Amino acid sequence: MQLSNVIGLNNRSVYSDIRTYLKKFNSIHTQKNYERSLRNFFMWYKGKDLEVIQKDDLKVRNADVTEYQTFLKEHAADYSNITINNYIAPIQSLYEWLEINEYEVNSKYVKIASLPDDSEHCGALYLDEAEKMASIIREDKVKGIEKSTFIRLAYTTSFRKSTLLSIKYSDIRLDEKRGYYNVYVIGKKGKKHTVPISKELYYELMLIKEQKYYERYNDGKIFHLSTKTIQLMMDGLRIKMEFSPERNIKFHSLRNVAAGFGTLEEAKKHLNHSNIATTETYYRHINEDLSNSISLRMEEKIDDTILERLTKEELIELVLSQNYGTLTQIKKEAQERLLNRGEMVN
Repeated sequence: MQLSNVIGLNNRSVYSDIRTYLKKFNSIHTQKNYERSLRNFFMWYKGKDLEVIQKDDLKVRNADVTEYQTFLKEHAADYSNITINNYIAPIQSLYEWLEINEYEVNSKYVKIASLPDDSEHCGALYLDEAEKMASIIREDKVKGIEKSTFIRLAYTTSFRKSTLLSIKYSDIRLDEKRGYYNVYVIGKKGKKHTVPISKELYYELMLIKEQKYYERYNDGKIFHLSTKTIQLMMDGLRIKMEFSPERNIKFHSLRNVAAGFGTLEEAKKHLNHSNIATTETYYRHINEDLSNSISLRMEEKIDDTILERLTKEELIELVLSQNYGTLTQIKKEAQERLLNRGEMVN
C-alpha cells in the first residue's frame, strides 16, 4: 500500500498538480473561475486541453502573457479591463505555485502590469448622439450602410458586440400578430434573449444583403465587420462628434443608451442582466443628473406660476430640451390624455 502511494506521487501528471492547486481555494466559485481562466489560456497558448498539458508546455515568456493580454483586449467579446485582469491573475498565481513546487518555471516571467481600473469603463451616450453617429457613418464609402445599421441595432437592442456579430438573418422572425420583428440570440453565459425591433430597422438590415460585396459571404450572418474595423469606426466618430476624452465614449456606450428609458426593471430585462444591481450601475450612470437633488431643491424657491408666464413656443422648446427619459415620459402622458379625450394619436 505504501509502495503504491509512492508510485502514485512520482507519476503525478501536470493536470493532477493543477487540480491540487485549484483545491487549495475554499470557494467552489473561485475554483471554477480559475480553472476556466487556465483552460482558456493554455488552449490559446498551446491549443491543448488542461488535462493533456505536459511540463514542456509550461515554458512561457513574458512576451507570451503580454500577447495574451492584448488578445483579450482586442477580443470581440469587448472584455473590460477588470475582466481581463481577472483572467490573467490565475495564470500568475499558478506559476507562483508551480515554482514553489519545484517545476522548472520562473513566475516572474508571467508578471505583467495590470490594466487600469475601468469599473465605469465607458461613458454615457444619449439617443440623439447615437442616432447622429449612425447617420454620419452611413456616408462611409466602405460598408457605410452596414456600419450604420450595426450601430442602430447596437443602441436599439443593447446587444454586446460579440452577439451582434453572430446574428444571422434566420435569427430574426416576424411576429405577424403584433407587426414587429423579434431578434432571438444567445447572450452572455448562454442566456437566451429576445428583443423586438421595428419593421423599419428590419428593412435596413435587409439592405445589407443587397450590397454587391455581400455576395462573397455564405454564412448567413448579417454583419461582417472585424474588431479592428469597429475600433477604427469608433475612433473616427469620436473625432467627428468632438467627444471630449473625459467622456470616454466606446462602442459599449451604445449598449447603455437604452438604460435612459423606462424603469430600472425594464432596463434589467432589456439588458438581459441576471442581477438588478448590475443594471443599476448602468441606469444610475446614464441618468446621473444631480440638478434635482434634495440638497438643491431645499434651497430653491420657485413660484409655481412661472410656467404660465412662458409663451406656448417657449414652453414647447423647454419640454423638448429635457433629457430623453423625461421627454419620453411627458410624451406618453400627453398621448394618454389625448386618448382619454377620444382623439386619434398617430
